[in-house]
Amino acid sequence: MKEIQEKVSYLQGLSEGLNITADGNPQGKIISGILGVLGDISEEVMNLHYEFENFKEYVQNIDDDLFELEETLLYEDMDDRGHIEVECTNCGEKLSFDIGVEDDRDNVLEIVCPNCNEVVFVNDGSFDFEHSCLEDEIDDSEAEKSPQS
Repeated sequence: MKEIQEKVSYLQGLSEGLNITADGNPQGKIISGILGVLGDISEEVMNLHYEFENFKEYVQNIDDDLFELEETLLYEDMDDRGHIEVECTNCGEKLSFDIGVEDDRDNVLEIVCPNCNEVVFVNDGSFDFEHSCLEDEIDDSEAEKSPQS
């Protein structure tokens, strides 16, 4: 990015060295105008690059925080007996199940809340927080589309 500004500065210096000014002939006015615009563009590109780097760092921090939150929500309530306790996002019911369910990849098992029949965990690796949120949004949009009795 710094190279762009250096090249524009070089061209501006070259035009000054060749006595190309905005006060002179029409070609000098055009070249000076173009060099001015190039200077503005290179400054904007540098600003965008700086903001992009800050944004990238911010998104990475959010991703790290989200990962920690997911880990906390899934595993913080694991007790010494090898059980995981989760809370149903629909009704708030606390459920406890054996940690071996999570590791059993031969059989797809769903943990369903006995209170509201909401799926709270699937051991096939497809059940995560983003997927769950998408299902809720799909269910909400389908409910809005379906005619009310």
